[in-house]
Formats: sequence, structure tokens, C-alpha cells
Amino acid sequence: MELTPYILGWLVPTLLSAIAGYLAGLLRKVKAEREDDRDMAEFTLLTVCRLAIYDEHFSTDEKVDAYRTYRKHGGNHQTKKYMDELLGEDADAYLARHEK
Repeated sequence: MELTPYILGWLVPTLLSAIAGYLAGLLRKVKAEREDDRDMAEFTLLTVCRLAIYDEHFSTDEKVDAYRTYRKHGGNHQTKKYMDELLGEDADAYLARHEK
């Protein structure tokens, strides 16, 4: 049969291309899920820090520790204003003087 080499020459590269495309798509999906998980973990950390900062049951030292973590992970301006008022000075300058 002379068609066998022709069919194999066409079939093998086609199957290999399909498998490679499938694996590339699967890898991309796994990478996207990891990034989503990392984004969710970052969001959760910032939320917990914000809750600790604004909760009246936490001490000022605990709020400063939470604020330190919050700013390290990209916290926003509104919380900085709150901490400035709580500490009676610029919160970032306070953190710089009291590095751990």
C-alpha cells in the first residue's frame, strides 16, 4: 500500500499539533487559575488588614502592624488618612522610624 506513508505523513503531524495545542491551552488555563488564586489571596490579606485597622477592639500597636502589612501589599490612600489621624502624624514616617 503506497497510501500508508502518505496517511502517516499527514496524520502524525496533525495529531502532534493537536496534542501540542491542547497541552498549551491546558498550561495556560492552569497558569490563569494560579494567578486568580494569588489575586484572591492578596485581596483577602488586604481585607483582613483593613478590618483589623478599622476595628475598635484592636490596640494601636496591632493596627500599626496590620497597616504595615497593608501598605507593603499596596494599601490605599483612605486607610492611610485614617492611620495618620490615629497616630497624630504621617503614618508612613511613623513606620519608617519604627521598622521591625
